[in-house]
Amino acid sequence: MSHIQFDNIYYGTGTTIGKIRFASIGVAWKAAEDEQTITVAAGDIKYLQWFRVARNFQLRIILKQDRKRETFEGFLREDHDKIASVVKQYYNLILEHKEIGVKGWNWGVTDVRGGDLAFLVSNKTIFEVPLSRIGNSNIAGKTEVSLEFTPQPGVVAAPGKKGKSVAIDELVEMRLFVPGARVRGSDEEASGPEDDETSAAQAFHDMIKEKAEIGQVTGQGIVTFSDILVQTPRGRYDIDMFPTFLRLRGKTYDYKILYSSITRIFLLPKPDEIHVQLVIGLDPPIRQGQTRYPYLVLIFSREEELDIELNLDQETIDTKYEGKLQQRYDLPTYRVVSEVFRGLSGRKMIAPGNFASRDNQHGIKANMKAVLGELYFLEKSLIFVAKQPTVIDYADIHQVVFSRGDLDIIKTATPKKKKKKGGEDGGGDDAAPKKKKKVKKDGGDADMKDAEGEGSKSKPKAKAKPKGDDPEEPAKKKPKLASN
Repeated sequence: MSHIQFDNIYYGTGTTIGKIRFASIGVAWKAAEDEQTITVAAGDIKYLQWFRVARNFQLRIILKQDRKRETFEGFLREDHDKIASVVKQYYNLILEHKEIGVKGWNWGVTDVRGGDLAFLVSNKTIFEVPLSRIGNSNIAGKTEVSLEFTPQPGVVAAPGKKGKSVAIDELVEMRLFVPGARVRGSDEEASGPEDDETSAAQAFHDMIKEKAEIGQVTGQGIVTFSDILVQTPRGRYDIDMFPTFLRLRGKTYDYKILYSSITRIFLLPKPDEIHVQLVIGLDPPIRQGQTRYPYLVLIFSREEELDIELNLDQETIDTKYEGKLQQRYDLPTYRVVSEVFRGLSGRKMIAPGNFASRDNQHGIKANMKAVLGELYFLEKSLIFVAKQPTVIDYADIHQVVFSRGDLDIIKTATPKKKKKKGGEDGGGDDAAPKKKKKVKKDGGDADMKDAEGEGSKSKPKAKAKPKGDDPEEPAKKKPKLASN
């Protein structure tokens, strides 16, 4: 037999099913629905392992180069002996059977194995986390480390009842309790005598950032913007721009944001005539613990200027970016940053429309509940910029109500998002044409009569009826009191 094949096998942790084939030259997997293929040459295989996982059994192939691995899941229990025989015959290797810890303990030790972070109890693996999926590591308290995970690429919503899509659950955060202290080694740097001893949580956090390459500038960067004031999430960050993603590097938090997750870009002048704010919509949003940030809000001074040169040649700018970028910029900082974001993400820049307040400003100060911010009326939507910006499309507005002394200004219907050809999901600024909305003035006092116009007349208030005025019931006479 030249080869042996197994059907209904998953590659890695993905949801795509396919078939795997073993031959003397190596191992190959092919997806059932598309043309995706994974091949492993026989000479690159170092050893193979057999694991019990959630989707039956997993075959793990560890490669000789940097101990990289390829995993395939969905094998049945009875497939073990057949695969072990094939591995021995074709590759002269032994299929190792690894036991998984099932004690249920939530304390143990961690170990970095190749590209995975393993959690062990009694030298048995409880679970493993790919380091490539860790998007951020933060110290939440003195003895707690929070690991945040990036969404898995290529995962789509599963079909549900009546053709509706159902969201897939994913692990987005894990918190580990790391007590104790750790003494620095002689090869580690310390800024002072008091820094010879550090907490175990800090040491674990530093190790994760190093192994998972969090915050490190990898690859060829296009440009770096230093010390940018960010209102949401608050802090000053260095922004490294790469061909497919950007990285926010702060003192405490680091974020990796794909350009494909940028949904909208707003460039809005503040009413103070001193600053300009750049609002960037994100889907999925970035996280700090349990807090989600679906928008980035960057603040710039109007007078600050920036002179930079992009690490791109003119041919790349003309072909890949269609001339939306320049090799050199010598403009106000807010214009440079906004144009670079627009060129790399491919999103349209949304600016204020023709609306102007009585002070000839595009934005007006307003409150949404107890939150103070700026309200901007754009061409096809309005945006309230505060710590957590809010965007409302005009197509979603059912009625506008003006009330005196009331903070509730706009009542919106539940938006029904429809994906249109050539447009973005959710109906952005190019989603729907303008429609006239009903305007209602809530009031009723005498002062509102003039504002409503001549065609609107307030109804006279009904006078209160005195007792005994009911026509169906005769009034009762009060008895007279006799006086002596």
